[in-house]
Amino acid sequence: MVLIIVTALAASSVDTLQNGIACIFSSDLLGFGLSDRACTWITRVLLLAINIPAVIMSSKRFDVIGLFLVADLVCATAVLPVFLGLILEDVHFLIPAPTELGAFLGVISGICTVLVNGVINGHDEAVNAITGEVIATGPFSYFWLTNGAECALCGTKTMVSFIVTPLIAGFFTLLFSRIDILVRGERAREPLIKHELFYKPKDTAARYNLAENKGEEEIVEGSIEEVDAEEAGLPEKDAEAGETLKEEAPANEEVVA
Repeated sequence: MVLIIVTALAASSVDTLQNGIACIFSSDLLGFGLSDRACTWITRVLLLAINIPAVIMSSKRFDVIGLFLVADLVCATAVLPVFLGLILEDVHFLIPAPTELGAFLGVISGICTVLVNGVINGHDEAVNAITGEVIATGPFSYFWLTNGAECALCGTKTMVSFIVTPLIAGFFTLLFSRIDILVRGERAREPLIKHELFYKPKDTAARYNLAENKGEEEIVEGSIEEVDAEEAGLPEKDAEAGETLKEEAPANEEVVA
C-alpha cells in the first residue's frame, strides 16, 4: 500500500512537470518562427533527453521524501521573490514593487541562506539513508537536508531552514529592489533582457489585457457602424437624422389620422 501511495505521489508530480516543460519549450520555439509540427517533435525529443538522466538517477535508490525536500528547499529560495512580483506599485518606501534585478538577487540570497545554514549546522556531506553512499560533499550538500538518521523530516534544523530561507529571500528582494530603483531610477522597471522570447512590447502585451481588449472591441464596432453609413451614401449625421425621421414618422401619421 505504501509503495502504491509513494508511486502515485511521484507520478502526480512528474506528469505535471513534463507538461509544463513541454509548454515552455513549445512557446519558446514558436518565437523562433518554427511550425507547430516542428515545435511538437523538437519538444518530444527534448523531453526524452531529459528523462534519460532522470531514469539513471532513479536507479540509484534515492529516498523519495528526500528528493521532495530538495525540490521544496530550492523552491523556498524563490517563492517570495516570485510572488512579490505581484506587487505592481510601491506600497511604501520599504515595500517597493520588486524589480527583475532585485528578484534575481533575492533568489541568490535565499541560496546563500541555505549554504550558511549548512555551515552553522556543521554539515559538509550528504549520505543516502538507504544505501549509505555519500551523495554530495561541500556546502551545497546541505540541500539534501540529511539532518536526522531516522528520517529527512526529523529535527528542528530542517524546520528552521524552511522558515528562514524564504524570509531572507523576500527581505533581500525588497532591499535590492529599493537600491536598484535609487541607483537606476525608472530604468530599473525595464526588463534586463529585451529579447522577443522574454520581453513582450506593450502592443503585444495589450492583447492579454481583457479590459483594453473590450475597449478596442467597442471602438471597432463603432468604426463598422460608420463604414456602413458611408457605404449607404449617407454621412454619419445624416444617417442619425434619417433614423430620427423614421421614429417621428409613425407619430405624425397618428396625428393626421
